[in-house]
Amino acid sequence: MTYKGEEINNDCYRKMAFALGLNEESAWFVNEIVIKNQDELHFYAYVLGDSTQEYASNDLRRKDFLSKIPINRLTISSEYINTDISFLFRPYITAIKSKPFLLLAGISGTGKSRIVRELARACWEEGSAEYEEHKPRNFEMVQVKPNWHDSSELLGYVSRIGADKDGNGVTFVAGDFLKFIARAWEEPDVPYFLCLDEMNLAPVEQYFAEYLSVVESRKASAEGVMTDPILKKSIEPWYFNLCAELTTDDDLRQQFLNKGICIPQNLIVIGTVNMDETTFSFSRKVLDRAMTIEMNEVDLEGGLTKRHEQIGKLGIAELVGSAVEGVDVYAAHKNVCDKVIAYLKVVNDRLDGTPFKIAYRTRNEFLLYVVNNLPYSKNEEGEELDQNFVIARALDEITNMKILSRIEGDETKVSEKFLKGLSDAIKEQLELVCNDLFNKDDAEKEYQSISLAKLDEMTKKLVSGYTSFWS
Repeated sequence: MTYKGEEINNDCYRKMAFALGLNEESAWFVNEIVIKNQDELHFYAYVLGDSTQEYASNDLRRKDFLSKIPINRLTISSEYINTDISFLFRPYITAIKSKPFLLLAGISGTGKSRIVRELARACWEEGSAEYEEHKPRNFEMVQVKPNWHDSSELLGYVSRIGADKDGNGVTFVAGDFLKFIARAWEEPDVPYFLCLDEMNLAPVEQYFAEYLSVVESRKASAEGVMTDPILKKSIEPWYFNLCAELTTDDDLRQQFLNKGICIPQNLIVIGTVNMDETTFSFSRKVLDRAMTIEMNEVDLEGGLTKRHEQIGKLGIAELVGSAVEGVDVYAAHKNVCDKVIAYLKVVNDRLDGTPFKIAYRTRNEFLLYVVNNLPYSKNEEGEELDQNFVIARALDEITNMKILSRIEGDETKVSEKFLKGLSDAIKEQLELVCNDLFNKDDAEKEYQSISLAKLDEMTKKLVSGYTSFWS
């Protein structure tokens, strides 16, 4: 750096080290730096150690370096992300990172719950003991029952059985979900997956009300992604006993006692969905809070040569996002975000006057999903893709997940003209982002849009007088 023509690097670094209380042998680095009020230097610095260390290779040094960076400060740069993952699983991974609440929809038997287990397995080194386990410790499956109408089966309930008239002996019976939350808090550097199997066998808004509310309270802070408590703290003896039951970690137990039990940043909730006559449909309240991926494609030759899915190594950097709102990514990716907003404005104009119009929550998730896809810039053959194609592909996918999943109704709500106009607008805007996305000159290179295909399917359903995103 220079000041009035003079280099001041050494003096600047020396003063910064002094401010951190470090000696000359310390290993540290500055991650973010800004000048304020013309003469104030504000910065984030990470202290890696108080002495120098030699490494056998750059790879070992890099791994140790990244392991010391706090989870909440990990950037979305491809430097930190393993982009060498199965091409088929990229939408799942980036959807989870954008919002850790995912719905997997499709016909029965397509392996929806198995995918959740395999994503959890991919967080461990292939061949390790945890990888070979039938049920990795970072995975939990809860079967939803048709008689669930409150959260007592998931979170738990206060039991007064055996208590006296003064309330002595009151206990809290913890549910599987609450126990799993505590386990995730104990291991914050590992993504934890909760699978709600057959999620819509019961009304989701009733038994999952607390989570649906709390997941919207997520905020990025210096301490990580924080939420309101899903179980509020209490001064009652049963709450003290509950905290002692959930964890043996003294610091974590004190956190629960002081702040209540919140959703940890590394917890990922995935519900499997079967749409038939035995299940409940989803309200827009649920769909607005989740990322939706369809799994209706069936490869009858798949899964016959290998026991586990070959996803690639996953971890915090790939699955856990430190950004939760559009404001968290806009400044760093303004050009990309402006393209997303321009696209959304046109599509939202087509939704004007309908109950399907989107607002700030969906805008934020569009921005996060598109930005989270930027590191995945190679095709299946390993060739570099144009960034505009990566943006358009992500826009197409998130349109299917967040906009089309909300559209349903008879011809008075969803006409053929409406669907045609929406389809034309989406195609036109995708081509504006990437002008050779739909290359008619070479059929092998023509992009197959999932949102346009879904709109075509929904239009054909209108013959019956009613249409829906759900198959």
